[in-house]
Amino acid sequence: MVPPKVAASPTPGPLQRGGRNRIAEALYAWCQKHYEVGHVFGQDELLSAGIIPNQDLSILLSSVTHLVDQSLFRLHDRIGGTIGWELVDQEKAKNYAGLTRDERIVLFIVDAAGTSGIWTKIIKFRSSLHGRVLDRVYKSLEAKGLIKPMKHVKNPGRKMYILAGLEPSEEASGGAWFSEGRLDIGLVDTISKVVEHYVSTQSWQVVEPEDEEDEPPLPGQKRKASVAGLDSPGDERVKAVKDNEGQHKAKGPKHAPQKSYRPFDAGWRSYPTLRDITNHIMKINVTPTILPQNAIKQLLEVMVYDDRLFKMHRSPNDDEIPDDPVSNIVTMYRSFKTPNDLLERHQLEKRKVSSHESVRKAALRQQELEDIGRGGTSEVPCMMCPVFEICGDGGPVNAVTCKYFDQWYVKLAEADKEAGVGQYNPKGKEKNQHKDRQETNQVVNGNSGPRVDVDLEPS
Repeated sequence: MVPPKVAASPTPGPLQRGGRNRIAEALYAWCQKHYEVGHVFGQDELLSAGIIPNQDLSILLSSVTHLVDQSLFRLHDRIGGTIGWELVDQEKAKNYAGLTRDERIVLFIVDAAGTSGIWTKIIKFRSSLHGRVLDRVYKSLEAKGLIKPMKHVKNPGRKMYILAGLEPSEEASGGAWFSEGRLDIGLVDTISKVVEHYVSTQSWQVVEPEDEEDEPPLPGQKRKASVAGLDSPGDERVKAVKDNEGQHKAKGPKHAPQKSYRPFDAGWRSYPTLRDITNHIMKINVTPTILPQNAIKQLLEVMVYDDRLFKMHRSPNDDEIPDDPVSNIVTMYRSFKTPNDLLERHQLEKRKVSSHESVRKAALRQQELEDIGRGGTSEVPCMMCPVFEICGDGGPVNAVTCKYFDQWYVKLAEADKEAGVGQYNPKGKEKNQHKDRQETNQVVNGNSGPRVDVDLEPS
């Protein structure tokens, strides 16, 4: 009987393609232990590990080829024309398992782009694959959850891809104020209102009722009339109306009086800083979106540019980090509008979008007058009259015969009529309806308009 043949023991060298290679596994373990992921090795570095038997280049070549096939190494061109091998993380290498050659090429290109993403036109150029082949590869990699499309804020029309496990960089996505490549206007408007209100409450000091009478009026604020009535001496002062039982008559429900504010003294150092504002937004949880401090800083710069906030600087405290280490200063923010001013503006914005046409027109007219400024002096004809020097009472040009005044009054009357305010108030239309029919239209500079009677009293 012929004895069976005894198979020779396997050599420690590499086995067939796709099987285990113990030398390659030992070489990869040594690289992981001594170097970080992403390091590019040269031939001499790998031979110095002492793992390749007898420094045999053929065994080294078969080992690194096995690691490249397993996506644990990645080929690189080094300076001088030599070849290098980049160390790849083992978990990331699993993404390449079971992929076709074309899919591996595209995934490698997208992976190399990192968080910046990559344009499909660049992928086509680097892979040298046909467009139809690329379309199939994109669908396959998306179905396997390896890549995903993305939008770049600077190039919204380009079709781009990024690894499925990565988030686009701030430069690509636009930061916290952008959503899917578009500026989130609602988020910016909401946070800016919260910031302005918070800064306003920290920029003004509340005046107590007992101290309010002693406070001088703010610039542009009218002084309140005296309670005692200085213009009516003695017994002619207005007395409170009482009912039969001697009690004061009710004049409707009482509302809480608005708070009065005054500015802080010069040199005030407690205006809110960037850190204070960021902590306030995080504390109130106004939005589920996480807003980092640099995003809040961007918003503050825009609000300063729009004249909604004002910058102030001071030296840092003992435990405070300066915003600018070179000049050693801390930036504070202040609002010139009081909380009452912000509340009035908010109510005006709500009236401007009211469903009632009369309320909406009145609000738009109020906004127009506020844009003109106090008194509307910028639109008064005298401010730009070409014959201002010879204008005067009894002269060839005066306020009574001035044609520029006629044009101005007609424009104001037309604006009030359109807004339904003033003498064109809907509540007073029925009373003045008969009187309006009797008024005749006069022609001013060829344009027909309502008659406007102006009573000029001598100064």
